[in-house]
Amino acid sequence: MIEKTFYVTIETGFARYAAGLVSIAGSFSSNINILYRGKSVDLKNTPECIMQVMNLGICTHSSFIVKADGTDEAQAITAIAEHLMSLSTVHAILNEK
Repeated sequence: MIEKTFYVTIETGFARYAAGLVSIAGSFSSNINILYRGKSVDLKNTPECIMQVMNLGICTHSSFIVKADGTDEAQAITAIAEHLMSLSTVHAILNEK
């Protein structure tokens, strides 16, 4: 299992990026979850997970964790990190486990 922590720096919150995150997660075979304030959402449970990610309420100046577990976990975390970092609204905090 690999996990990476991300820090949100945008003023509008994180909800608008939920669909992109779910789309990327769906292209991998690994189990991928997002965790925020004690709640977890399975990013592979589409289409319900889009609303579930939005309902997490990830807000500005907070952090969340993405965990991947499976045969392509490293590739999944890399793809998700690259996508989030390309938005220039989320910064990765390196703490791979």
